[in-house]
Amino acid sequence: MATLAPPSKLNLVRQYLAFRRKLGYRMRSAELLLDFARFADREAPGKPLTTALAIQWATAVASACPNTRAGRLGMVRGFARYCASFDLRTQIPDPYLLGPGFQRVRPHLFTSSQIRLILRRTRRLESCRSPLHPLTYETLIGLLACTGIRPGEALRLRGCDLDADQGTLRIRRCKFSPERVIALHPTAVRALRHYRQRRQALFPWGEALFVGATGRPLSARRTAKVFHRLTRDLVPNSERQSVRLMDFRHTFASGRISQWSRQSKPVAHHLLLLARHLGHRTFNSTWWYVSSDPMALRAASDRFRQFHKQCHAS
Repeated sequence: MATLAPPSKLNLVRQYLAFRRKLGYRMRSAELLLDFARFADREAPGKPLTTALAIQWATAVASACPNTRAGRLGMVRGFARYCASFDLRTQIPDPYLLGPGFQRVRPHLFTSSQIRLILRRTRRLESCRSPLHPLTYETLIGLLACTGIRPGEALRLRGCDLDADQGTLRIRRCKFSPERVIALHPTAVRALRHYRQRRQALFPWGEALFVGATGRPLSARRTAKVFHRLTRDLVPNSERQSVRLMDFRHTFASGRISQWSRQSKPVAHHLLLLARHLGHRTFNSTWWYVSSDPMALRAASDRFRQFHKQCHAS
Protein backbone atom coordinates (compact mmCIF):
# COMPACT_ATOMS: atom_id res chain seq x y z
CA MET A 1 0.00 0.00 0.00
CA ALA A 2 1.48 3.33 -1.06
CA THR A 3 2.04 5.95 1.61
CA LEU A 4 0.68 9.42 1.19
CA ALA A 5 3.20 12.19 0.62
CA PRO A 6 3.40 14.65 3.50
CA PRO A 7 1.63 17.94 2.87
CA SER A 8 3.78 20.81 1.65
CA LYS A 9 4.85 23.47 4.09
CA LEU A 10 2.89 25.99 2.04
CA ASN A 11 -0.34 24.06 2.62
CA LEU A 12 0.50 23.62 6.30
CA VAL A 13 1.11 27.35 6.72
CA ARG A 14 -2.21 28.12 5.07
CA GLN A 15 -3.94 25.70 7.47
CA TYR A 16 -2.08 27.24 10.41
CA LEU A 17 -3.08 30.78 9.44
CA ALA A 18 -6.73 29.77 9.04
CA PHE A 19 -6.63 28.01 12.42
CA ARG A 20 -5.14 31.03 14.22
CA ARG A 21 -7.55 33.45 12.59
CA LYS A 22 -10.48 31.37 13.81
CA LEU A 23 -9.11 31.94 17.30
CA GLY A 24 -9.23 35.69 16.76
CA TYR A 25 -5.58 36.42 15.85
CA ARG A 26 -4.96 38.89 13.02
CA MET A 27 -1.77 37.11 11.90
CA ARG A 28 0.12 40.11 10.60
CA SER A 29 3.08 37.80 10.00
CA ALA A 30 1.17 35.86 7.33
CA GLU A 31 3.33 36.99 4.39
CA LEU A 32 6.55 36.14 6.23
CA LEU A 33 5.28 32.68 7.14
CA LEU A 34 4.24 32.06 3.55
CA ASP A 35 7.73 33.12 2.49
CA PHE A 36 9.22 30.63 4.96
CA ALA A 37 6.95 27.89 3.61
CA ARG A 38 8.10 28.47 0.04
CA PHE A 39 11.69 28.49 1.25
CA ALA A 40 11.21 25.20 3.14
CA ASP A 41 9.51 23.50 0.20
CA ARG A 42 12.36 24.60 -2.03
CA GLU A 43 15.26 23.74 0.29
CA ALA A 44 13.87 20.62 2.02
CA PRO A 45 10.85 19.30 0.10
CA GLY A 46 8.93 16.57 1.89
CA LYS A 47 11.15 16.77 4.97
CA PRO A 48 10.13 17.74 8.51
CA LEU A 49 10.68 21.23 9.86
CA THR A 50 14.04 21.44 11.61
CA THR A 51 15.77 24.03 13.74
CA ALA A 52 18.58 24.30 11.20
CA LEU A 53 16.10 25.06 8.42
CA ALA A 54 14.36 27.71 10.54
CA ILE A 55 17.68 29.40 11.39
CA GLN A 56 18.76 29.32 7.75
CA TRP A 57 15.62 31.23 6.76
CA ALA A 58 15.65 33.59 9.75
CA THR A 59 19.22 34.71 9.04
CA ALA A 60 18.93 34.78 5.24
CA VAL A 61 18.57 38.57 5.14
CA ALA A 62 22.12 39.80 5.67
CA SER A 63 21.07 43.38 6.44
CA ALA A 64 18.54 42.39 9.12
CA CYS A 65 19.31 43.48 12.69
CA PRO A 66 19.54 40.87 15.48
CA ASN A 67 16.05 41.71 16.76
CA THR A 68 14.58 41.14 13.30
CA ARG A 69 16.30 37.78 12.94
CA ALA A 70 15.11 36.68 16.35
CA GLY A 71 11.60 37.84 15.49
CA ARG A 72 11.61 35.84 12.25
CA LEU A 73 12.68 32.75 14.16
CA GLY A 74 9.91 33.37 16.69
CA MET A 75 7.31 33.33 13.90
CA VAL A 76 8.59 29.96 12.72
CA ARG A 77 8.58 28.66 16.29
CA GLY A 78 4.82 29.19 16.58
CA PHE A 79 4.27 27.42 13.27
CA ALA A 80 6.60 24.58 14.37
CA ARG A 81 4.47 23.92 17.47
CA TYR A 82 1.49 23.54 15.18
CA CYS A 83 3.40 21.16 12.86
CA ALA A 84 4.56 19.04 15.79
CA SER A 85 0.99 17.89 16.38
CA PHE A 86 1.04 16.26 12.93
CA ASP A 87 4.67 15.20 12.61
CA LEU A 88 6.62 14.11 15.69
CA ARG A 89 9.88 14.61 13.79
CA THR A 90 9.31 18.39 13.87
CA GLN A 91 11.93 20.36 15.78
CA ILE A 92 10.76 23.44 17.71
CA PRO A 93 13.52 26.09 17.84
CA ASP A 94 14.63 27.33 21.24
CA PRO A 95 12.95 30.71 21.95
CA TYR A 96 16.27 32.49 22.65
CA LEU A 97 18.44 30.77 20.07
CA LEU A 98 19.02 34.08 18.25
CA GLY A 99 18.47 36.28 21.27
CA PRO A 100 15.28 38.02 22.41
CA GLY A 101 12.87 38.85 19.63
CA PHE A 102 11.78 42.12 21.22
CA GLN A 103 13.73 44.68 23.18
CA ARG A 104 12.32 47.94 24.43
CA VAL A 105 13.95 51.05 23.03
CA ARG A 106 14.85 53.61 25.68
CA PRO A 107 12.44 56.57 25.36
CA HIS A 108 13.22 60.27 25.26
CA LEU A 109 12.59 62.11 28.51
CA PHE A 110 11.63 65.75 28.01
CA THR A 111 13.17 68.42 30.20
CA SER A 112 10.99 71.17 31.62
CA SER A 113 12.65 73.71 29.33
CA GLN A 114 11.92 71.54 26.28
CA ILE A 115 8.24 71.29 27.20
CA ARG A 116 8.02 75.06 27.65
CA LEU A 117 9.75 75.56 24.30
CA ILE A 118 7.31 73.26 22.50
CA LEU A 119 4.31 75.01 24.07
CA ARG A 120 5.68 78.40 23.01
CA ARG A 121 6.04 77.13 19.48
CA THR A 122 2.44 75.93 19.36
CA ARG A 123 1.31 79.52 19.89
CA ARG A 124 3.14 80.51 16.70
CA LEU A 125 1.41 77.91 14.52
CA GLU A 126 -0.44 79.29 11.53
CA SER A 127 -4.03 80.29 12.24
CA CYS A 128 -5.12 81.28 8.73
CA ARG A 129 -7.19 78.12 8.19
CA SER A 130 -8.57 78.05 11.71
CA PRO A 131 -8.05 80.42 14.65
CA LEU A 132 -8.34 77.36 16.90
CA HIS A 133 -5.30 75.63 15.39
CA PRO A 134 -2.58 76.98 17.76
CA LEU A 135 -4.75 76.55 20.85
CA THR A 136 -5.62 72.97 19.87
CA TYR A 137 -1.98 71.86 19.92
CA GLU A 138 -1.06 73.93 22.96
CA THR A 139 -3.91 72.33 24.93
CA LEU A 140 -3.32 68.82 23.59
CA ILE A 141 0.42 68.80 24.26
CA GLY A 142 -0.05 70.45 27.64
CA LEU A 143 -2.56 67.75 28.56
CA LEU A 144 -0.18 64.96 27.53
CA ALA A 145 2.66 66.51 29.51
CA CYS A 146 0.72 67.01 32.74
CA THR A 147 -1.29 63.76 32.78
CA GLY A 148 0.78 61.15 30.94
CA ILE A 149 -2.23 59.74 29.10
CA ARG A 150 -1.66 58.09 25.73
CA PRO A 151 -1.88 60.32 22.64
CA GLY A 152 -4.59 58.08 21.24
CA GLU A 153 -6.61 58.43 24.43
CA ALA A 154 -6.35 62.22 24.21
CA LEU A 155 -7.49 62.26 20.58
CA ARG A 156 -10.52 60.13 21.45
CA LEU A 157 -11.69 62.49 24.20
CA ARG A 158 -15.15 64.00 23.92
CA GLY A 159 -16.26 67.33 25.30
CA CYS A 160 -18.45 65.62 27.89
CA ASP A 161 -15.49 63.67 29.28
CA LEU A 162 -14.28 66.76 31.15
CA ASP A 163 -16.02 67.37 34.47
CA ALA A 164 -14.77 70.85 35.29
CA ASP A 165 -16.71 71.02 38.58
CA GLN A 166 -15.14 67.82 39.91
CA GLY A 167 -11.79 68.45 38.25
CA THR A 168 -11.73 65.05 36.56
CA LEU A 169 -11.32 63.64 33.07
CA ARG A 170 -12.85 60.39 31.85
CA ILE A 171 -10.52 58.25 29.73
CA ARG A 172 -12.54 55.86 27.63
CA ARG A 173 -11.80 52.18 27.37
CA CYS A 174 -9.30 51.11 24.75
CA LYS A 175 -7.58 47.88 23.74
CA PHE A 176 -5.02 48.02 26.53
CA SER A 177 -6.91 49.76 29.34
CA PRO A 178 -10.30 49.78 31.05
CA GLU A 179 -12.24 53.01 31.33
CA ARG A 180 -10.92 55.21 34.13
CA VAL A 181 -11.36 58.67 35.61
CA ILE A 182 -8.27 60.71 36.45
CA ALA A 183 -7.91 63.81 38.60
CA LEU A 184 -6.63 67.00 36.99
CA HIS A 185 -4.63 69.89 38.35
CA PRO A 186 -6.71 73.12 38.53
CA THR A 187 -4.53 74.67 35.81
CA ALA A 188 -5.30 71.75 33.50
CA VAL A 189 -9.01 72.09 34.23
CA ARG A 190 -8.92 75.78 33.33
CA ALA A 191 -7.01 75.13 30.10
CA LEU A 192 -9.38 72.35 28.99
CA ARG A 193 -12.47 74.33 29.90
CA HIS A 194 -11.18 77.36 27.98
CA TYR A 195 -10.39 75.21 24.94
CA ARG A 196 -13.79 73.51 25.06
CA GLN A 197 -15.53 76.88 25.10
CA ARG A 198 -13.52 78.15 22.12
CA ARG A 199 -14.06 74.91 20.24
CA GLN A 200 -17.83 75.03 20.79
CA ALA A 201 -17.99 78.64 19.67
CA LEU A 202 -16.15 77.95 16.41
CA PHE A 203 -17.35 74.41 15.71
CA PRO A 204 -20.61 73.76 17.59
CA TRP A 205 -21.11 70.35 15.99
CA GLY A 206 -19.62 66.96 16.81
CA GLU A 207 -18.59 65.33 20.08
CA ALA A 208 -14.80 65.17 19.72
CA LEU A 209 -12.91 67.49 22.04
CA PHE A 210 -9.84 68.09 19.87
CA VAL A 211 -10.67 69.04 16.29
CA GLY A 212 -8.79 70.13 13.21
CA ALA A 213 -9.12 73.13 10.94
CA THR A 214 -12.52 72.04 9.57
CA GLY A 215 -14.03 70.97 12.88
CA ARG A 216 -13.55 67.28 12.23
CA PRO A 217 -11.85 65.11 14.90
CA LEU A 218 -8.10 65.57 14.97
CA SER A 219 -6.35 62.60 13.35
CA ALA A 220 -3.28 60.85 14.75
CA ARG A 221 -1.46 61.26 11.43
CA ARG A 222 -2.05 65.00 11.28
CA THR A 223 -1.11 65.42 14.93
CA ALA A 224 2.17 63.53 14.47
CA LYS A 225 3.02 65.67 11.42
CA VAL A 226 2.49 68.94 13.29
CA PHE A 227 4.41 67.65 16.33
CA HIS A 228 7.35 66.75 14.12
CA ARG A 229 7.45 70.32 12.85
CA LEU A 230 7.43 71.60 16.41
CA THR A 231 10.27 69.35 17.55
CA ARG A 232 12.40 68.61 14.49
CA ASP A 233 15.46 70.36 15.95
CA LEU A 234 15.28 68.66 19.35
CA VAL A 235 18.04 66.11 19.89
CA PRO A 236 16.64 62.96 21.55
CA ASN A 237 18.31 61.62 24.68
CA SER A 238 17.06 58.18 23.67
CA GLU A 239 17.87 55.49 21.12
CA ARG A 240 15.35 56.88 18.62
CA GLN A 241 16.02 59.32 15.81
CA SER A 242 13.30 61.77 16.86
CA VAL A 243 11.07 62.57 19.81
CA ARG A 244 7.47 61.30 19.93
CA LEU A 245 4.20 62.32 21.53
CA MET A 246 4.35 59.09 23.54
CA ASP A 247 7.52 60.37 25.19
CA PHE A 248 5.41 62.76 27.27
CA ARG A 249 3.92 59.66 28.91
CA HIS A 250 7.36 58.29 29.76
CA THR A 251 8.47 61.69 31.02
CA PHE A 252 5.42 62.02 33.26
CA ALA A 253 5.74 58.55 34.78
CA SER A 254 9.51 58.63 35.19
CA GLY A 255 9.33 62.07 36.81
CA ARG A 256 6.77 60.93 39.38
CA ILE A 257 8.71 57.79 40.23
CA SER A 258 11.97 59.69 40.55
CA GLN A 259 10.30 62.22 42.86
CA TRP A 260 8.73 59.54 45.04
CA SER A 261 11.97 57.56 45.29
CA ARG A 262 13.63 60.47 47.09
CA GLN A 263 11.09 60.40 49.90
CA SER A 264 12.24 58.78 53.13
CA LYS A 265 9.02 56.93 53.94
CA PRO A 266 7.81 53.88 51.95
CA VAL A 267 5.89 54.92 48.86
CA ALA A 268 5.25 51.56 47.16
CA HIS A 269 1.50 52.22 47.16
CA HIS A 270 2.14 55.26 44.94
CA LEU A 271 3.17 52.89 42.15
CA LEU A 272 -0.18 51.14 42.32
CA LEU A 273 -1.91 54.51 42.04
CA LEU A 274 0.33 55.39 39.11
CA ALA A 275 -0.52 52.10 37.39
CA ARG A 276 -4.20 52.92 37.78
CA HIS A 277 -3.70 56.48 36.53
CA LEU A 278 -1.83 55.26 33.44
CA GLY A 279 -4.42 52.61 32.71
CA HIS A 280 -2.13 49.62 33.16
CA ARG A 281 -3.79 46.27 33.82
CA THR A 282 -0.71 44.92 35.60
CA PHE A 283 2.09 46.49 37.58
CA ASN A 284 4.66 44.93 35.24
CA SER A 285 3.75 47.54 32.62
CA THR A 286 4.41 50.35 35.09
CA TRP A 287 7.76 48.84 36.03
CA TRP A 288 9.04 49.73 32.54
CA TYR A 289 9.08 53.39 33.56
CA VAL A 290 11.58 52.59 36.30
CA SER A 291 13.77 50.21 34.32
CA SER A 292 13.83 52.29 31.12
CA ASP A 293 16.34 54.79 32.52
CA PRO A 294 18.25 53.08 35.35
CA MET A 295 20.95 55.75 35.57
CA ALA A 296 18.54 58.61 36.19
CA LEU A 297 16.22 56.47 38.32
CA ARG A 298 18.74 54.34 40.18
CA ALA A 299 17.24 55.18 43.57
CA ALA A 300 13.78 54.24 42.34
CA SER A 301 15.08 51.05 40.76
CA ASP A 302 16.77 49.95 43.99
CA ARG A 303 13.78 50.83 46.15
CA PHE A 304 11.07 49.27 43.97
CA ARG A 305 12.89 46.21 42.64
CA GLN A 306 11.79 44.00 45.51
CA PHE A 307 8.25 45.36 45.31
CA HIS A 308 8.17 44.49 41.62
CA LYS A 309 9.36 40.95 42.28
CA GLN A 310 6.64 40.44 44.86
CA CYS A 311 3.95 41.72 42.49
CA HIS A 312 5.29 39.58 39.66
CA ALA A 313 5.33 36.47 41.87
CA SER A 314 1.73 37.05 42.97
